[in-house]
Amino acid sequence: MKEKGLSVSTSFVAALICTFLLKVIDLFHWIKWSPIGYADKLQMFESVRPLGKWVILFIVVWFICFVFYYISLIFIKIPASITSLALGIIFAIIMEWIFLDKDTLAKTIKHLSIPFICIVVMLVRFMMESAIFHAQDNPLSK
Repeated sequence: MKEKGLSVSTSFVAALICTFLLKVIDLFHWIKWSPIGYADKLQMFESVRPLGKWVILFIVVWFICFVFYYISLIFIKIPASITSLALGIIFAIIMEWIFLDKDTLAKTIKHLSIPFICIVVMLVRFMMESAIFHAQDNPLSK
């Protein structure tokens, strides 16, 4: 039961940090897409105010972080520094490819946002280190 609470709280903190940093890099225009631009594409949240769109984004990111917490336990034998760097860069490139709507990966790579990649790598490292630490501190086999 303790492991479940740790995963929820860790993913909550990661989602909170991610949402805040996305707001910061959007504020300074360090990314070429809007983090709440999903509302325009889905056409479901047109009447929702921007704060509501950020809250919905936070909930989605929280769920993704929660799932990623348990996925990162697969890589428990590999050093987290290597795995988090590789997974973070791959995940960031895939996300920018989806958000930028470029035809090819080469066009996406030309428009990558270094601050966004750094944020994703940092959060992946936080999630992986926390999951591995919690798993070693409280093994599920007890």
